[in-house]
Amino acid sequence: MIKCLIDRVTPSKEAIKNRQNFEAILSKVPKKYSFNSPWFYGAIGISSVLVITILISNL
Repeated sequence: MIKCLIDRVTPSKEAIKNRQNFEAILSKVPKKYSFNSPWFYGAIGISSVLVITILISNL
């Protein structure tokens, strides 16, 4: 796809630098922690019980 921009001023390096404020953008994104999720503890709990059961039954 080719874009034709007519009568548009090319932004300066300073204008581009000011628009690339990634820290401000990332600070607005809500953070999700997998450790607070009940699905994390459910998967870890089930797998650990399964491994312990298998290890004990092989003794």
